Parts: sequence; structure tokens; C-alpha cells
Amino acid sequence: MDDDHQNLELMLADMREAPAGFRPTNFWQRGLQPILDDIEQHGFSTFRAHRSAQGFYVPTYARPEYARNRDRIERALSLLPDRRADSIRWRLDGRLRAWSDVRLVAATDVDGGLDVSGVNESTVGGGEVHVVHGRRVTRSLNNYSRALTLLKRSADTGDLVSCLEIGGGYGTLGEILLTARPDDGFFVNVDIPPVAAVSTYYLSEVFGRDRVLGYRESREMDTIDLDSLRERYRAIVLCPWQLPRVTGAVDLFANLMSFQEMEPDVVARYCGLVEPLTQRWVLMRNSVEGKQKVSKGALGVLEPVTPDFAIDRFTDFRTVARDSLVHGDESLDRSFRSEVVVLQR
Repeated sequence: MDDDHQNLELMLADMREAPAGFRPTNFWQRGLQPILDDIEQHGFSTFRAHRSAQGFYVPTYARPEYARNRDRIERALSLLPDRRADSIRWRLDGRLRAWSDVRLVAATDVDGGLDVSGVNESTVGGGEVHVVHGRRVTRSLNNYSRALTLLKRSADTGDLVSCLEIGGGYGTLGEILLTARPDDGFFVNVDIPPVAAVSTYYLSEVFGRDRVLGYRESREMDTIDLDSLRERYRAIVLCPWQLPRVTGAVDLFANLMSFQEMEPDVVARYCGLVEPLTQRWVLMRNSVEGKQKVSKGALGVLEPVTPDFAIDRFTDFRTVARDSLVHGDESLDRSFRSEVVVLQR
């Protein structure tokens, strides 16, 4: 068994013994086994191409019917003139939406501060990556970039060097921060396994195994002191039950599209733990209406968490910006809105 699988097995074993409030809630309980099955069958090296990952923590642009029937569609497109085929293909494979998001980030970015528009996402993990104006971008990268431009428009991010994120997926925000701040950037991702193991793999492959503190090294620490650990590591990946042992401080706390997948008591507990660690800003993006309630045969939560619920948990912070149209996402009839919120201490 290689190091990455050993890391995952340790996390899973400890999760079974962790307090209930730090284990997966209703929404994620349905997703764990398919993700584990794909990792077992295909390994970590292609995780972004796993169907289970794309359903839970790797957002993609391609239309589902194109992803499922790519070979047949491409054979049909080969019969058309090149320009006509490209016009259809770009709508199906998501390139047009990726290009639109890159334009949106460029239009809303501001000079100075954290370099959001200059990051090329790694190809580690395979899966969907588009090249737009010479940059490698994914839907995950663009989602984070759109949220970060609202932060940049609301605050001076010139000295933003550290971030703690809950539910950081495979580590995109960490990649943005550490690429933009190659000398002093520091990122902490707190997530449940198996996603925490995937994030450890991804960040280690991109930035070096010796620069990422994994679960095997941190699980026995009585105190996880961020201020001292950042002198040796560029990134740390933790599991939720370790959060009460974390001390130190970060500039930014982030949560993008994962509080909405949790239950209110869990979100309240996390906010209470991270607020004392957060010196300057909070950046969140979640559904305005909250995730749908669980129903027969469908994923959902027992009780939806809204942005207002999360905002109210940060009593030492004030709201400085909220947006769903540009930096988040809205359906045409506004029946769905995913809102980005910036709080400042």
C-alpha cells in the first residue's frame, strides 16, 4: 500500500472513532463510498476524472451528455465543417463557459493585491482542463477566482498570505494562494476523508511532499500550532476532529459551497472554532436558499443552511460585500442563487 492510500486508511479509521459532530453529515454520507470505490479502482492520479468526484467535489463545465457520449458525438462532429463543429463542441465540452468565466474574472479583477488572474492550474489528477488565452483553467479555479475578485474589490489583499478553509476539496484555493505568494503563502485545508486524502495528494504533487503536512504527521499532535508550522510547511491538510487542537492565526477563513452541505449545528460549531483563528476576513459562497432537503432517492440536507445563518455566527465580523450575479451564480429566473459574502473583522 502506497503512502497516499495509507494516509486515507488512517483518516477513515480515526473518523469512525471521532465525535459525531465532526463526521460526515447526511449529504456527504451518500457520497463517500462511490468516491472510495473510484480511488480503489483507479487510484489518486486520475481523481479529477472519476465520476464520483465530478458529482461531489470536482466541478466541471462539460455537459453530462457530452461526457457520457464523447466518442459518438465527436464522430458526428467530424462530419461537419470545422468552424461549425467547433461552435457546437465548445458549447458541449464547456470551453465557451470557461472562456466566459475567464473574461468575467479579468473584468472584475483590480490591480495590486493577490494575483488571481495569473494562476495556471496544474494538470495533476487529470480530468477537465481548458486552455484560455494561454492559461490552464478549470471550473474550480474560475469559481474561486470570481469569489476572490470580490474580496479584492472590498479589501486590500496585498499582504494576504495565509488562509484556512473548511471543505476545500482537492485544494484549488491553496494552489491559487501558494502560486500567487510563492515565498510566504500558507494554506490550511480542513476536510473529511476521502477528500482530505485527495487534497494531500494534490498539494503534495504540486508543491512538494516535504512542504505539505499530512494527517499521518499531525494526528498525534496535542497542539497544531499554525504559527510555528508555517515556518516549515506551505500547506497543511487536517481532518475536522483535529480543529479543536488548532492554535495560531490566519488572515483569511474561507468556505465555498460546503457549509450548504452541512447541518446547522455542525456549521455553528465550525464557525465558533475558526473565528478566533481568523484575523482579518471571511470569504464564503453558498446557496441563498440553502441545499434542498433530503427526499426519497435524492441527495439533500435535513435542515438547510443559508448565508445569513453562517454570517450570524461570526459575531466579531461585519459584512462588507455580498453578490450572486457576478461573483457567484444565478439562474435566469433567480430561482437559484449562489452568493459570495465578504466579512471583515
